[in-house]
Amino acid sequence: MAIDLKKFVLRFIDEANGHLHIVKEGAFLLSSGENTDAQIGEMFRAAHTLKGGARMLKLQSIADVTHQLEEILSELRDKKLAPDQALGTLILQATDYISDQLAQLSASEGNNQLPPADVALCERLARASRGEMDAPSTELAPAPVENPALTMKLEAADSAVNQASSVRVKLEKLDDLINILGEVVASHDRLEQQVQNLVNLVPRLDQMNADQLRQQIQQFSRKLKEDFQAQNLQMYELYDVATTIRMLPVSMLFEPVSMQVRELAASLNKQVDCRILGGEVEIDRQLIDRLSEPLTHLLRNAIDHGIGTAAERAACGKSARGTITLTTQQDGRGILLRVEDDGRGLDYPAIRAKAVARGLVDADVVDQLSELECNELIFHPGFSTSKIVTELSGRGVGLDIVRKTIVTDLQGTLQVHSRPTQGTTFIIRLPISLAMMRILQFEQQNHLFGLAAQYVVEVLKYSRDDIRDIAGRPAIIRHNEFIPVISAAELLRINERPGSQNSQASAANSLLLIVIQNQFGKMAMLVDNLLDERNMMIKPLPKHMQQQALVSGMVLSQNNQLVSILQVPVLMEMAQKQGQTRTSVPKPEVRQNTWHVLIVDDSLNTREIEKNVLEAHGYQVTLAEDGFSGLQKARLTQFDAVLTDVEMPVMDGFSLTKALRAEENYQHIPIIIVTSRAKEEDRRRGIQVGADAYIAKGDFEQDSLIETLKMLLC
Repeated sequence: MAIDLKKFVLRFIDEANGHLHIVKEGAFLLSSGENTDAQIGEMFRAAHTLKGGARMLKLQSIADVTHQLEEILSELRDKKLAPDQALGTLILQATDYISDQLAQLSASEGNNQLPPADVALCERLARASRGEMDAPSTELAPAPVENPALTMKLEAADSAVNQASSVRVKLEKLDDLINILGEVVASHDRLEQQVQNLVNLVPRLDQMNADQLRQQIQQFSRKLKEDFQAQNLQMYELYDVATTIRMLPVSMLFEPVSMQVRELAASLNKQVDCRILGGEVEIDRQLIDRLSEPLTHLLRNAIDHGIGTAAERAACGKSARGTITLTTQQDGRGILLRVEDDGRGLDYPAIRAKAVARGLVDADVVDQLSELECNELIFHPGFSTSKIVTELSGRGVGLDIVRKTIVTDLQGTLQVHSRPTQGTTFIIRLPISLAMMRILQFEQQNHLFGLAAQYVVEVLKYSRDDIRDIAGRPAIIRHNEFIPVISAAELLRINERPGSQNSQASAANSLLLIVIQNQFGKMAMLVDNLLDERNMMIKPLPKHMQQQALVSGMVLSQNNQLVSILQVPVLMEMAQKQGQTRTSVPKPEVRQNTWHVLIVDDSLNTREIEKNVLEAHGYQVTLAEDGFSGLQKARLTQFDAVLTDVEMPVMDGFSLTKALRAEENYQHIPIIIVTSRAKEEDRRRGIQVGADAYIAKGDFEQDSLIETLKMLLC
């Protein structure tokens, strides 16, 4: 079945104007000498995305000019060109040309009948990218002449943009909305009648005795409460129905995907099929608009880096045709998207080598990076393992846009799972709507803050005596893992005032902790007071505040106070940096042949805490996230000792210990089990499978761990 490109062109016009606006703003800053590296990076990403969309839709004139524009921005980003007024002016001329092309597209209602690209403009841009700027023209531009045809084109362009911004609504949804509105109006009339009854009651108060007055007040209070509760339910029902009107099936996002996959694969001489599952799931129209760009980047990445050639796949015993699967499903209070390919998987050796080459990781520790840490590196701006720069890859742009859009802009989470030669999966979790979210509100030093409830694991009251000092940081032991504790006042840099609630809380033995998490770990945040948790309408930040990362939006509390919604991923990053600063003490001098220890635990927090403890005493540490991974690493590298948890996926700690003892070179190597399972039968089983020591996390003391290691190694 032939695909109608016209509707995709109309959507492209709307998106392209947004990207063009970013480039124009940056060009004005270039002309005035106020540009920043971040601004140039934004311009480059916008041009890159604009070019990719134009090529997908065969809009060659736009793609050609944008390609040359991208070359200039690439040179600026890499400091090979110096920004100046002439360069800014040339970029503005290119954006004006692209704007005219988009206007022509709109006037033709999406029919692709654009003339070839302006050759002279493309040549000027190409020379500028090589540092060969033309002399600025001194001729005055001719006075504008009113052009009726152009006016008609612009009007058609506005119409096309409005059409792209519209939503088709089913009649039954409108009927539901109108019915509930009728109930809300009737409920409002009842409340208005209650107010009138109160007004009529006031003149008769002096004529009533105490019993009559009490009876009237109770009757009025009961009736008012009933009417208020009814209207409250109607308002939430009204919101639910109103939001469904803006909900669209995710197939609206996935429809162009099969075409994009075929076009990209054909350009690389690859055979790729695209499977779409759950296309009927409905999501907010705003999410559909915002997900288009990151999804495109993930598809390009999968086809270019993930799916191999037919010959390469045949050598691995796979079919010549690769498969990309897009899956959507509702997941609790949000939406789960999976982008999965059956390709090569992530090239971890290449990722480690690139990290060293770019100075992100020291060469002497790069081999100790876990797969989770390598997965994080691929989202770093400018990071690419491609050996050459092509139209699709090698520029280091794409996955950083995916991370920023998903995590920062859409308040979601992004995870990566990869298996060598088997494929890579990107898992995206998003709220159902951006306008309304469930928010947990708390108070710190009389300041009000909120957290998206999707990041909140639990709220705890802990005794001060139960908080331990581990690796120079306070932490609690909860559900078989160490969770670092940090004060919200310290993290948010709120000065504590004498006599404040926090001062009193500091003296108290009971502490209030909010445990939050993202894909990289957990943190317990010490707060003064919890307010409530409810669905709240998110208000966007004013324009002058949108560049800061910590606050994503605002809500109004019940007493009309502004509450700042904090970005949990940013909070976690801030806490990690503070922890690194706090624990970066000089390491004691150790012998030349440093002991090499393998730590195996499925909790990232626990792995990092144990790693900090050992490294502070001069040990070299390698991490593994489960027993199977630990066994594989132990077979590749000879370790002097192994620390392992018990409860882990794939292979538990007892099985790992037994398997290691079956290996000839690990029959006499110290193995220490560190777990929350403190029962005597667990201890006996640990000894039976060959563990040399068994430490319960509830009794964990870092000095005791170090002494145990020293005793077993000597």
